[in-house]
Amino acid sequence: MAWSDGRKYIGRVRQWDKYNGWGIVDSDSFDDPIWVHYSSIDPTSWGVLAGGFLHLYAGDEVELIVEHAEQDEFHLRAVWVKSTNEGGNEPKANG
Repeated sequence: MAWSDGRKYIGRVRQWDKYNGWGIVDSDSFDDPIWVHYSSIDPTSWGVLAGGFLHLYAGDEVELIVEHAEQDEFHLRAVWVKSTNEGGNEPKANG
């Protein structure tokens, strides 16, 4: 049975599969990696990509709420994720 303490934690995106809409976040608060699906991303913090997927970028810092659950080989799953960057997380062009 999945459960969450409802607290917000800080993590960093390790990898993101933009074609399948999921990825992995690491947080110092947990020993295990956290599985993230695009449906848990707060839409106020990210732009919508082709196909309607919300997107994360490797290296981004995020705030997230985590639940203990079995998802593939993962034991932790995000139920809510939001960028800590005010303008969202899309990479900025070098200028």
